[in-house]
Amino acid sequence: MKNCPNCNAQLPDDAVFCTNCGTNLGAAPVQPPAPQQPQQQPQQPPYQPPAPAPAPNPFDHTDEFSEEEVHDNKIFALTVYALSFIGIIIALLAKSSDNSQYLRFHIKQQLMITIAQVMVGFITALLSWTCIVPVAGAAMLAFLWIVEIICFINVCRNKSIEPLLIRRLGFLK
Repeated sequence: MKNCPNCNAQLPDDAVFCTNCGTNLGAAPVQPPAPQQPQQQPQQPPYQPPAPAPAPNPFDHTDEFSEEEVHDNKIFALTVYALSFIGIIIALLAKSSDNSQYLRFHIKQQLMITIAQVMVGFITALLSWTCIVPVAGAAMLAFLWIVEIICFINVCRNKSIEPLLIRRLGFLK
């Protein structure tokens, strides 16, 4: 015979439950789990491949010029784009003794734009007897004027980027 651990009632040895209080005699006494120490394993972040570096723009020449050279010649570079051919002449006369690569770059870009404008104007005048050529010529001249404005804004932002469409022309390279 055995006793119930809960109510101390006498029970047969093969009893599974106490007939007096209903305690389960077959189960081992439940002990609260011992507190576990947190494991101090350093958690590594999941592997992330490095982000690919942006491809450099082959038409951006900003890093080729020093800040001092840009600062000294910015007004003349702005004049080149603001006054077109006259700006080229002013920049060449004013800075003829200074061998500035920055100013030479912008003079060359404006000179290509001016030559493209003259070529478009000449072809438009030559083929003005058609209907579509004068309209296409006017659209191309407007596009070249917008390219000049973009170049002017780039100079204001201290950028030296070859203008769109003009960079594709092979002359004056």
